[in-house]
Amino acid sequence: MNNPIALHLVLAAGGGGDNPMSVDNGMLIVTWVCFAILCVVLSKFAWKPILKGLDDREEEITAALDNAATIEQELASIGDKRKEIVAEADAKAREIVDTARKAAVDGAHTIENKARDEAKIMMENASREISAARDKAQSSLRQESADLAIKLASEIIGDNLDDAKSRALTDKLISEI
Repeated sequence: MNNPIALHLVLAAGGGGDNPMSVDNGMLIVTWVCFAILCVVLSKFAWKPILKGLDDREEEITAALDNAATIEQELASIGDKRKEIVAEADAKAREIVDTARKAAVDGAHTIENKARDEAKIMMENASREISAARDKAQSSLRQESADLAIKLASEIIGDNLDDAKSRALTDKLISEI
């Protein structure tokens, strides 16, 4: 034995006998005393801090599990809110598209009505121009007819009317035609 204290304890207990199975009472008491001292020292300096550390760790794990459950509930709540926001955004998008379609249809009707009104105005203008051209052509035709009639009449009568009489006769004939 290299340890002098252990050797001294063995010699003090009267040991060193030849039988390895023999129990030395002194050695047994020293062993139990050392064991009891070791248990008291470990209890005071090791077991209590170890148990306190384990209890602290258990509390941390319980708190983490509670926190995880809270976070899971919050995530579920956030997921529900996200779904609501997405549904609301979809509804707004549909509303905007419907409004745009209606505005496009209204714009098309407005353009169509404006084009129709412009075409109607153009038709009326063309009709007035045609009517004015027709009236002018009729007036010109009457004038020429009257001049021709006077020329024929003057040749037939043989008497050439002067210009003032001719003009008066022409106006009279035009008004009658």
